[in-house]
Amino acid sequence: MEWCERFKEFRERQRCVVYFPNVHEGEATEAYAIFLSLIRVRMGIMVLAPDREERYEPVYRDAQKYHLQTIRHSRLFTSHVPIKTRVYFVETAAARDAFYGCADLCVPGGTLVGGAVDLAQPIADGCPLILGPKMPDNAARRGLLAAGGAVWAQSIAEIVDLAKVWLDDPVAAKASARQARMWWAQHGGD
Repeated sequence: MEWCERFKEFRERQRCVVYFPNVHEGEATEAYAIFLSLIRVRMGIMVLAPDREERYEPVYRDAQKYHLQTIRHSRLFTSHVPIKTRVYFVETAAARDAFYGCADLCVPGGTLVGGAVDLAQPIADGCPLILGPKMPDNAARRGLLAAGGAVWAQSIAEIVDLAKVWLDDPVAAKASARQARMWWAQHGGD
């Protein structure tokens, strides 16, 4: 996974990589709040990917208010992300899909404030899933939870608690990702 090599220094220093893919309108604010709470207990980097191309620039500009060192994927001219970086901003769908395998966990877009949710790609790439409070109560959510293939936070604050558990126990997080892949293969996401 050459994309994951970009986070080599983070891995060497036992820092987390938390992914917020496909964030919808209003979800970036929640993603930052979650990440800011997490880095109080475990340093790391947030990978943030808006859901649509027309939102890349507005989300990036809005993110500057957090004063976290941010690197845009399209402007990284070295092979590794500098260790002081706190946000890695992804601006293409192809790159967005490449980072699932690099993350310790992901909170899919659409599960924080509502909207379409893509579970197929993170499950296929073995990314442990924390489903936010707005994840629809559908067969996928119920099946993944019953199979141990995801965890569901009933509030934004609970996402932080669940993330801390998985960051402290990456074996359990990866086991959940394997369960998700097995469930998805059997049920096709129905």
